[in-house]
Amino acid sequence: MATSAKNETTCGYNGHYHLYMAIKVNSQNASTNQSNVTVTMYAQSDSSSYGAYNLDASGNSVKMTVNNNQVISKTMAMDFRNRATVNLGSWTGNISHGADGKKTLSCSGSFSISGSSYLSNGSISCSIVLDQIPRATKPTLSASTVALSSAATIGIAPAVSSWTHNLYYRVGTGSWTRFATGVKANYAWTLPLAIADNFPSATSGTITIGVNTYNGSTQIGGTQTVNLNITIPASAAPSVSSVSVSECEQLIETFGAGYIQGKSRFLVKSSVSGVYGSWITGYRFDVGSQSYTNTSSSYEMQETVRDAGTVAVRVTVTDSRGRTASRSITVSILPYSVPQITGFDCSRCGDAKGAVNNSGEFLKAYMTFSVSSLNNNNTGKYKLEYCQTGASSWTAVTSGDSYNYSGTFISSAALLNSANSYQVRLTVWDSFTSSVIVREVGTAVRLLSYIVKKTALAIGKFAEVANAFDVALPAIFRKNVSIYGDSGISGGLSVSGNAVVNGTINTDKDIGTYASMWFNNPANHSIFVTLNDGSQIEAVNWHDGNNMSIGWGNYSLKKGGLCLGGVDIVHRISATANNVEYRPYYRRGDSIDVRMGTAGYVTSGTKEFYFAIPLGKPVVGNPSVSISSINGLIMRQNSKYIIKADWVQPDRYSAAVRDNNAIWVIAFWNNATNAANNSPVGIDANIRITFS
Repeated sequence: MATSAKNETTCGYNGHYHLYMAIKVNSQNASTNQSNVTVTMYAQSDSSSYGAYNLDASGNSVKMTVNNNQVISKTMAMDFRNRATVNLGSWTGNISHGADGKKTLSCSGSFSISGSSYLSNGSISCSIVLDQIPRATKPTLSASTVALSSAATIGIAPAVSSWTHNLYYRVGTGSWTRFATGVKANYAWTLPLAIADNFPSATSGTITIGVNTYNGSTQIGGTQTVNLNITIPASAAPSVSSVSVSECEQLIETFGAGYIQGKSRFLVKSSVSGVYGSWITGYRFDVGSQSYTNTSSSYEMQETVRDAGTVAVRVTVTDSRGRTASRSITVSILPYSVPQITGFDCSRCGDAKGAVNNSGEFLKAYMTFSVSSLNNNNTGKYKLEYCQTGASSWTAVTSGDSYNYSGTFISSAALLNSANSYQVRLTVWDSFTSSVIVREVGTAVRLLSYIVKKTALAIGKFAEVANAFDVALPAIFRKNVSIYGDSGISGGLSVSGNAVVNGTINTDKDIGTYASMWFNNPANHSIFVTLNDGSQIEAVNWHDGNNMSIGWGNYSLKKGGLCLGGVDIVHRISATANNVEYRPYYRRGDSIDVRMGTAGYVTSGTKEFYFAIPLGKPVVGNPSVSISSINGLIMRQNSKYIIKADWVQPDRYSAAVRDNNAIWVIAFWNNATNAANNSPVGIDANIRITFS
């Protein structure tokens, strides 16, 4: 920068006189923001042949202006003879700089002389750009990014060591917050976590540091700024302050035994909160091995608890920054199962001591069963009964109270007529339900027995059924057996060869096959079932020999329902070019690529966009749901595009299943968009929905 300046001009006859002006910077004062300068003006003839003079001062004048102020106005004698230098004037003084420390100094001067024909007057100007005086202190940073609650060093290097500084910060165009005063040198500032309030849905952002410089109480220059990138530490996470569990099933609550496996249904409540401006966007409830998601802080289970023992109940929340927090409690759940009959066999015996006799009239029953005690709060009862086959009235032979039983009962008297067969029934029950098993006890053993009047013939037992051939021994037919009437099977049927049936097979027992079961030429034939009211309906129908209908009878008669169950249900279709597998629902592991137009609304300072995606199938199994961009979103509002007229991708998504038939989506932007807040928006979404 310049420390001096000089200008020259000519005047008088043929320019033989030269007028000069010089500016010299003597010093600068940063405290006063001034430069001390000397301005001089003088003149000289370039030839001894031209020597104008007038020694009468009153006839001559000199004027000088510095920085728009006239500093010299006088009269003086002037003598230019012999090329003498005439000092017209000199001024020394302080020049104030601008607030930014910059200054361009302009000066001018003039003189006049009388009594000479060669010289009458002259004028000149001169300017200089003065050195800029360091003014307001410009801050620097030790690091460009600092986590909240950590320290950042703000570099302060004032032009004058006695100057002080006030330090401020602000977010965006908001108001300034002062955090330090009277600072003279570098300052270590621990960033308060409260700054995170300004970034409720982001984990990072930018703030502006401002510095005001003072000389005493006088501010020097304007506010000097520098931007600082901040991150929100992981410790700034939401919280779950409490978790509680209560019983939803009134019957179990009044039962008074506590929580019961397979019977209790929980209402899980939690107290949760966001932190530093964040809010809760999702809830997950884990009850042992069962998991659920919701959009509120409580959840009522729609199914009973599966686990027993000490079971953890955990609530996990996710906030608008994507941070999570959890809290768990444990509850004691009593193990429970329906009464279990694990062993039950009945036979005839010869006496009350159980002597072996297949033709005896005493009843021998081996029983093993168990009932969940529920800490001795449950009922555990059993009853053994018998009746003659075909009768409807049962007679109890023993009963009692027991949670666990394994033993043999023998009747104290003869109960079983040797010529009759019987059914023996064991019933075990508790406070909730019962289990029943019925066993058959045949007639006494006879190799051959017949009753002529009844046209009854039996092998291996007494004859008792009129108009029947009754076999109680395993039978082997080594030749073909043709049956031209209906066949009733009350026990198992084992066929090692082909069995051709031209009539009806009636069975009240299972039919087990070790190979395939074939229905040849099934056109206009069906598989029927008999309902509780005695009516028969078609369960499976082949109406034209090719196409199969399941549940045709329920449909055609408008009677009863059809339930398909399994861990997974898959429809397989081969009518297309490629075989297709189709599930009538969404489950964990499924994903959907969506391209559709929908509507939503904008909130949270234009940083969040809420919208729903309807589903064509229900969601089962309470899976978690997540969203990712394929192309992202195109958004319009009030006849203009939001952000840009093209696909845009949010900084992140949050999602939840609504009523098992829609997905509720929140698209988050870390910074405010150009949308209108709290207003509707049209959205073209091209996203992927994933269930996990």
